Amino acid sequence: MVFAEDILQTVIKKYPCCAAWAIPISSLDTREREFFSRFFPASGTAIVLGYHIVTKDEWIWFEKEDGLHHCDADDHSKKICTEIAEALGVHGFRTDLVPYPGECGLQFRSVAQAAGAGRIGINVFLLHPLWGPWIQLNVLATDAPSRYRPVCYPPVCTRCGECISSCPAGAIREDSFDGLRCRSYRTEKGEYVPFGPEKEFRYCTICADVCPVGRKPQG
Repeated sequence: MVFAEDILQTVIKKYPCCAAWAIPISSLDTREREFFSRFFPASGTAIVLGYHIVTKDEWIWFEKEDGLHHCDADDHSKKICTEIAEALGVHGFRTDLVPYPGECGLQFRSVAQAAGAGRIGINVFLLHPLWGPWIQLNVLATDAPSRYRPVCYPPVCTRCGECISSCPAGAIREDSFDGLRCRSYRTEKGEYVPFGPEKEFRYCTICADVCPVGRKPQG
């Protein structure tokens, strides 16, 4: 039997900037399982692609001519997702990319943590052991089987408290994250409105900048 992981590796080995994980949807929590049952009822496996952000410019988002939001990291990872889907298709498997950015209803970080890509920190970023918060995530659903077996991953977040003391919105606490407070603060600053002729979104990255986990991007 051909497993999703076997096909993933044939694609990912060409891209040292990326890593990929697969997990049976049945192993996910109820909320994620319900999402996939609506999004792609025949799917049995979720694939997570993580792209390592090596320069901060890669993570700057713009509104492009198509009316959609783009950044170099996401555009590049989506191209690799297309390659993954095509490679799975060669073996007769169907695959669909979960829409991003936008409100699709799926928390990518939760799927990534379950698949073994890292652990969610108190700043609610998915923290990769080597890349820290500097990882762009995309998720695919496929009907290819996975050989994944659940394992226990050690914590990645050091709980140093740097993101708590640095958050200008006061949204990060030791035991919780107030997403509404974060979004309200960023909305008041105009972060969700494109700026200038290039229609750039000037998103806050303070909690990622101060995180000591992983390699910092250049710039």
